[in-house]
Amino acid sequence: MKSMKKLLMKTTTTLAGALLTLCLALSAPANARAQTAAPGEHDAEILGVRVGMDVPTALETVFVNAKRKPGEERPDAKRNEGKDVRVIYRKLAAGELQIVFAEGKWVKEVVLNYSAPPTYEDLRLAPTGSMGGAGTSDTAEGQLVMGKKYDDRYQIGYTSDRKLERFWWRDEATPDGYRVRVGFISERLAGNGQLAGKTIARKLVGVTPGDEEKFKSATASR
Repeated sequence: MKSMKKLLMKTTTTLAGALLTLCLALSAPANARAQTAAPGEHDAEILGVRVGMDVPTALETVFVNAKRKPGEERPDAKRNEGKDVRVIYRKLAAGELQIVFAEGKWVKEVVLNYSAPPTYEDLRLAPTGSMGGAGTSDTAEGQLVMGKKYDDRYQIGYTSDRKLERFWWRDEATPDGYRVRVGFISERLAGNGQLAGKTIARKLVGVTPGDEEKFKSATASR
């Protein structure tokens, strides 16, 4: 009888341990997803298009990643801007995509106007620059504020002195010697100074202001 009781206790303990292990295993991926929201959205690319790509590579990348159909290999519109050329893809699943080619040859800026705008919380962007170090760290580990983990690589400001659009941005170095800026811009701020709907209107990736000559030299040497 005693041996049977010990066996039952041992079996119960083993089963409890197995259940605990299973619960931890199931919860781990969920926690990981919570801390790495919107994977890929912070990469220095949009639909696979990166700064420095040549025209054929960029257009083919959009065609493949945007799942365009045969006959839709070309952009929907093109506009000359001095020596640069801007091409526009309208009504993609991701939104409206614009690519600026420096002197019509090399990608120097990519902008996506989201069709389904995420919130800054979706992207783990801090709501304000006064977050005890937001934008000062060069790591992606973020920080815990009010129980939420934010990506602390970004500086936070506005797109202009009028302060109508909030702007999160970070710069990263490239092997070619120039830096690339990754940024997110909010929709227009409401009259009370708060984010209207807390949504991000567009993402941009481009040559960091001030590094244009380094970019020009790098592409000229190809």
